[in-house]
Amino acid sequence: MKFLTVIRHAKSSWNQPGLSDHDRPLNDRGLRAAPAVARFLLKTYFGGGGKAPLMTRPDLILSSTAERALKTAQAVRETLGLPPASLHLDSRLYLAAPQTVLDLVRDCEESCRHLVVVGHNPGLHEFCDRMLARASIPRMPTCTAVIMGLPHEFWGLADWQEAQLIAYATPKALERRFPQEYGGISKENGDD
Repeated sequence: MKFLTVIRHAKSSWNQPGLSDHDRPLNDRGLRAAPAVARFLLKTYFGGGGKAPLMTRPDLILSSTAERALKTAQAVRETLGLPPASLHLDSRLYLAAPQTVLDLVRDCEESCRHLVVVGHNPGLHEFCDRMLARASIPRMPTCTAVIMGLPHEFWGLADWQEAQLIAYATPKALERRFPQEYGGISKENGDD
């Protein structure tokens, strides 16, 4: 089995008029949410905090080249304690359609057991919904993480409607459930 974690970039800033969409940075909430969500994944699934891991820690992070996705991916990599060489950038992930994401997953090196993809909506939300066999993702606010198990030992065999949903974590859900640990990572009122 292969594991695939899909993360939408954290909340970005719109405070710099004239800045291209590709170059928009994370805002303060995004800078807090990215490491917080990664910390939750580490502690809950990847054996952080001395707990037995439920699955292998990621081997590779594949990120869009957009500034907001790159900074999210860097925060995830650092929080998970992965080496710098584990983060790869791919311009095809910038605002990618679901089929493009699937093609990139299929091209992953077979030595990788757990791949993380960091990118953008609406493509990532559509990708997750199409990948899952018996579940759906209601929405994918900024910095949402979705973990799936793929029923093959080869990435090249990944296909639609075959993955099993393992985890779905949003900043708002983490903040509501664990306010002491994850406070300030989602919008106070309304949706992210």
